[in-house]
Amino acid sequence: MSHTDPKTVTHAICGAYLLVAFSDGEFAPIEEGRLMAELAADDAFRAFDLSALNAEMDELIQAFTANYEATALDVLISIASVKEGEMAVRAVKHAARVAIIADQAISPQEEHALERVALALGLDKAAL
Repeated sequence: MSHTDPKTVTHAICGAYLLVAFSDGEFAPIEEGRLMAELAADDAFRAFDLSALNAEMDELIQAFTANYEATALDVLISIASVKEGEMAVRAVKHAARVAIIADQAISPQEEHALERVALALGLDKAAL
């Protein structure tokens, strides 16, 4: 991981997931636990504090529910600020991909949200 603040990385990871998950206007209950289950099962995420990720998820769910676009912009800034950290980028990319499969469907809004995440990371959408 880079020298980026761990809170910012946590915000970027959870935010990337929720940015995509909330983009279609339907945040299903199954989506809430999907990221944590994926992260807990993936060795690449052992470096991240799962309790901090859980707390961040709870905060961001409330924020996205209250104001999707303002929260999305805040998250995209966090994502852009971690793009130099290889581990953070891998985590953000993984979180965004998990959001697509969490509800087992992909909408045009989710495609657009993925594009926004890729752009914030300085990547082509195909790299996500």
